[in-house]
Amino acid sequence: MNKISLLLTVLLFVSGCAKNETGNLNISENNSAIIGGTAATAKDLVTHSTVSFLMEYQGKPLSLCTGTLISKNMILTATHCLENLGEGIMAVYIGEKLPEVFDRSKLLKVAGWVTHPHYKLIEDQNRVPITGVNDVAVLRLADEAPASAIPVPILDPKTSLQEGQSLLLAGYGLESELNVPVYSTGLNYVHVPLAKIVDAILVTDQTNNQGACSGDSGGPAFLETAQGLVVVGITRGPHDQAQDCRHYGEYTYASKFKSFILKATAQLKGEAPKFVTLQ
Repeated sequence: MNKISLLLTVLLFVSGCAKNETGNLNISENNSAIIGGTAATAKDLVTHSTVSFLMEYQGKPLSLCTGTLISKNMILTATHCLENLGEGIMAVYIGEKLPEVFDRSKLLKVAGWVTHPHYKLIEDQNRVPITGVNDVAVLRLADEAPASAIPVPILDPKTSLQEGQSLLLAGYGLESELNVPVYSTGLNYVHVPLAKIVDAILVTDQTNNQGACSGDSGGPAFLETAQGLVVVGITRGPHDQAQDCRHYGEYTYASKFKSFILKATAQLKGEAPKFVTLQ
């Protein structure tokens, strides 16, 4: 099995909203995305802070995962999106429509990343993924993001989330995972309620046939505030071994990893993100 085939096999297993393990609503050999959502436009705030990780596959761009711009040169994402990749294999894209051609000269180059040292995929006795812990990573861009990009702050641990709050999800993943998958050609977003909080995991209610799916892994769950968008979660995957994207999803609770995010950013010599408290 060559490197690309191995990578795609791993991504299909670890990401995808459908039967995924860690619940990062995964990537697959095609880009997967938000279901039941709305196509983002150039004017939407999510477009200026949500990014796609692209690689070239069979001559075309393949969207592997999603991430969130948290400073001019730092991106917040999931460990499972990066742990099996070489740094030269992908580039970063910001925009509402995915490019039709993989042209590195028009994409953002990656300088490096740090994955959480204690990330772990948890499986049942049959090796079926149940969840994942410490599924958080940061990536540094080689240069600053373009002026049109708008980094978002992260919710500070001093502010607590409440069940029932509305979360804004964004990603480049599947628009439908049932029967014949429908792959997104751009960024989509959708609002879902926060169902519950389990330790460092946010569980989103997607039973209204809306939510994150394969290819959205690593992407953001935002709060919409008077201060603008604030990122609170990182897409991980399906919750409670859901077999599709229409049950419950899991997000890594970003606030719980403030120390890791700041330490890893310093290690990469990147611009530190801001953490904000809300009233």
